[in-house]
Parts: sequence; C-alpha cells; structure tokens
Amino acid sequence: MNETYDLEKYERFLGEIKDEDIHWLKLEKRTATLFQVLIDGDLKELVFVLGHHPQYVEVVCDHFRYLYNYSETVADIYAASRLLELSEGYHPKQFVRNLVRKLEKIEEYELAELAAFLDTLIADQEKIHPIIISFYRSEIERLLESGSYHKLQTIVLQKKLKNLSVASDFDFTASDRDASLDIPYMD
Repeated sequence: MNETYDLEKYERFLGEIKDEDIHWLKLEKRTATLFQVLIDGDLKELVFVLGHHPQYVEVVCDHFRYLYNYSETVADIYAASRLLELSEGYHPKQFVRNLVRKLEKIEEYELAELAAFLDTLIADQEKIHPIIISFYRSEIERLLESGSYHKLQTIVLQKKLKNLSVASDFDFTASDRDASLDIPYMD
C-alpha cells in the first residue's frame, strides 16, 4: 500500500466538525459525501486522507458501523489493517464486522487458492492487523472443518495454519448493542 494521492484534491472537501459530539451529522455535507465515497472504495484513499487528517478517524469509523455495503468493491487488506491501526481504541463490534465484510471473500476458494491465500497471510502477517489475521484464521478453520477437501489436504493446511500467529482476542459474535444492525443481505 504505497500509493500516493494528491492531498489537495481531498482537502477542498474537508470541513469542520461542527460540534464536540462526534457524529456523522456533525460534518458538512461535502465532507460526509467525500468519506462515504472513500468508504465505498478499496479503503486506500480513505486511509491516506485519515493519515493526514486524523481528526476525522472517529467520526468515519462511527459511520462505518452503519455501512450497508452498497459497493461491491473489495477492501485492500493492508488499507483495512491501517484503518484499524489509525482507529486503535475505537473498535465497536459493528465497525469491525462491517470492515471485515469488505475484505476478500474466501469461502468459494478451491483448495489451491485457499493454500495460496494462507501462504500470503503467513508471509505478510507482520503487515496485517491482528484482528484481520484472527478473522481469516477462523474463516479458514471453519472452511477446513466444513469443506469437502480431502482429509490429507486438510491436515496440510491445518499444519500451515499453525504458522499464522494470532495476537487478537477480538470477539466477532453479535451480542453487543449493535447486533440488531446486522442486516442479512450484508453477509
């Protein structure tokens, strides 16, 4: 994620946060629209803008909680990791659940694709946020348990999976107050 963007292109859309109470409605319309467009993208530009204007991180993450994922754009795993780093200390479950929903889907992967994806995760795990590593590890474990893979192939991948260190105990279950915001068509 080494993209560089022209910051001036975005700054003309950035307004003030109108109130001390951080909420999406406290932003000027042009600012809210800019962030909505960036959230719907692959997150690289969003992370770039927030890196230069961190005062918007909490309000953007707060709005991300209510994202209905109209865009089918897959989030860049490294940009999503950076967003989680920028928003450290502000990780409501619905924000994290919606963020991982934007990540690459792996449930339809053939065994070779799954193995290659796992190899990438293992090789880049220092660059990927622990919450994302934890999410994909549990997804891969679930696929291996429920998949129709040959037993020996499953054992090989389970052994590889042990090389994926998980430093997150983030609970993805929907028992928080935002659980009712899980919309079935978002899955």
